[in-house]
Amino acid sequence: MRFIVKPAALAAIAGLGLALAMPAVAQQLKPEEALTLRQGLMLALKTQWMPIGAFAAGKADAPADAVARAENVAAIAKLAPIGWAKGTENLPKAETKAEAFGAKAAAFHDDWKTFAAEADKLVVAAKAGPDALKTQAAATGKLCKGCHEEFKED
Repeated sequence: MRFIVKPAALAAIAGLGLALAMPAVAQQLKPEEALTLRQGLMLALKTQWMPIGAFAAGKADAPADAVARAENVAAIAKLAPIGWAKGTENLPKAETKAEAFGAKAAAFHDDWKTFAAEADKLVVAAKAGPDALKTQAAATGKLCKGCHEEFKED
């Protein structure tokens, strides 16, 4: 008998494993490894968010696995800040403005906390149905856009 793991379930399992292991591991990473971690987390976030975002923008139907995707977004939102470790700010392809590590570091981390709270609301909305999901996805997506505009290099 073959056991098939769906991508959303696999991402959730991986996210749980990361959640348990990463805080200690992130402290021991070389800056290049922390940057790779950050880029991987952002790619995972993007892959889980895109179908929800497309639905919120009216470009696609609600994803059948919206709840699982929202749960993954919420898990990644809580993990992602560990990728912005000291020493990664000047690396090639870091794509984050220096202010996120300096003068605006507190605001940058507060934005992540706000995003994580909104992502938790996204899970609730996904469970409530398409209308609630569309409304909350718009609010969650607005936070993504705002952070990218303020802290991401062009």
